[in-house]
Amino acid sequence: MRRSVVQGAVLAAIVAATAACSGGSATTSGGTATTAPTSATAVATAAGGQPETSAAATAAAKQYFSYYSAGDFAATWGLLVPSAQREIGEATWVGVHQGCPAPAGVSYRVKGAKLTGGMAAVSVAQAEGKTSLGTVTEAFSYSAGRWGFVPEDTSLYRHGSVGADISAAKAEGYCAGG
Repeated sequence: MRRSVVQGAVLAAIVAATAACSGGSATTSGGTATTAPTSATAVATAAGGQPETSAAATAAAKQYFSYYSAGDFAATWGLLVPSAQREIGEATWVGVHQGCPAPAGVSYRVKGAKLTGGMAAVSVAQAEGKTSLGTVTEAFSYSAGRWGFVPEDTSLYRHGSVGADISAAKAEGYCAGG
């Protein structure tokens, strides 16, 4: 099964970070259900100041997937790592995700994070209704005092226009019904 643009294993990034940082392995821990973030939480995260802990990485992932599930792609862009924000403009990110949605009804439950240096391998269970779609590992990186989501493939956003980016994502099978 193909995943949406935002979904997918980011093992290459984690393996590279792991090799560069410590050579440790990326494992997951049990966790809790995702809850919707509050405006105060979003402001605090945007202002920085998160600790470099597994709990903070897990909280950042819960916030990201809560916004993603709600279709608030501008808020998800705000939770990308700074390097991804420099590569992908907010209008492009929002336009691609609006035009290339994940399957309707998919929910995300962040199970936990394992830290390796300034990287976190976050375990995320996906389900459609009561049917499990499995668990993926997503990368979050600690930078500028906060945890940020590391997109698996930023090249999907480099085709010259949002329309071309969406067409390329559909051709790769990343979009629901595409």
